[in-house]
Amino acid sequence: MNSPSLVVTGESELAQFIRARGPHCLIVARHGETDWNAEGRLQGQQDPPLNSRGRSQALATANFLRGLPLQQVHSSTLRRCQRTADSIVETNLSGPEVISSDLLKETTLGVLEGELKDQLSTTELTLHYREFSKDEVNYRVPGGENLHDVDARVERFFVDHAELLNGPGIHLIVGHRNLNKMILKQLLGLSFEEGFRVEQEHQRLYLYFASPAELWSCWVEPESASLTPGYATTMDDSYA
Repeated sequence: MNSPSLVVTGESELAQFIRARGPHCLIVARHGETDWNAEGRLQGQQDPPLNSRGRSQALATANFLRGLPLQQVHSSTLRRCQRTADSIVETNLSGPEVISSDLLKETTLGVLEGELKDQLSTTELTLHYREFSKDEVNYRVPGGENLHDVDARVERFFVDHAELLNGPGIHLIVGHRNLNKMILKQLLGLSFEEGFRVEQEHQRLYLYFASPAELWSCWVEPESASLTPGYATTMDDSYA
């Protein structure tokens, strides 16, 4: 379905867009790019830093959100998310602090972490990756998690921070590809299969409004952003 896009050119227009939809907004962001993303290397809970492109993506997001009165900023404890969240907080005029949580880490990929997707080092790992790729919702790599495990972590996080679901104010979570799939699954009441199909590039934000329940996809460029109702189901090939 092709939905009309709304272009906003700065934080004041974004703030006006949010205010028009009620007192609550939860923004879900993904960290900037790392070299491992660019290489097609499986990250999981390994901790590479942002590369130069990722730092630029984080800064573009930070500049776009600069004037929003952010009440809370939550982040994974992995430094690709921490650095993205720090860029946003350092730029934001409201001066919120980053609240970090291990519950917001990416899916643990066990024995596959650090491997190149197209150049796995052993036959055994190739077999595990093949099974994992066919069914990320249910298959657990040795030493890893599946999406049910990630979903349970997200549920525990929202139990601790229920105000993010419908409390007044603008809140932000900086997470990871699969982690954010499960966040949106819970916000929108999606099935696991529907949640798995949600995609999010590094420069895409999701804006969730609780009453009535409404989701907008926000594609951030250096000078503007395009807002479209709903969520994306295709993306580039970067992982985690």
